Amino acid sequence: MTDLKKDIKIVLLVVGGYILTNFLIFVGFNANYKAIELKSELPSVIKIEKAEATKVQGRVYGKISNTEENDLNGKYIKVVVFNDKNENIATEYLKIENLEKHEEKLFRATFNAEKAKSYTIDIVETNE
Repeated sequence: MTDLKKDIKIVLLVVGGYILTNFLIFVGFNANYKAIELKSELPSVIKIEKAEATKVQGRVYGKISNTEENDLNGKYIKVVVFNDKNENIATEYLKIENLEKHEEKLFRATFNAEKAKSYTIDIVETNE
């Protein structure tokens, strides 16, 4: 019986250590992100869930939906990132593919840019 208790304690310690380690890694990777602001109006088919950046990189999470009036397949989501002097410091394009009518899809744009403070997002025909 004492061996079983000892084995249970070891398993609980290993599981607890695993959970604690994953939590600390998550906090370490995400603690430096600060919200960045949207500079212009969003297209009606895009909803932004989160936009944030560190000193050297950033990410924008959102959803895009396809409507009957406007087929978005083959177009691009253009994300332009600005610093505090309103200078364009990064531009990312995400191709919209396999989006059925009335379907909503998640997207994630990541960028490398120093001191990002704001962004704009648009739907464009080409990635130029």
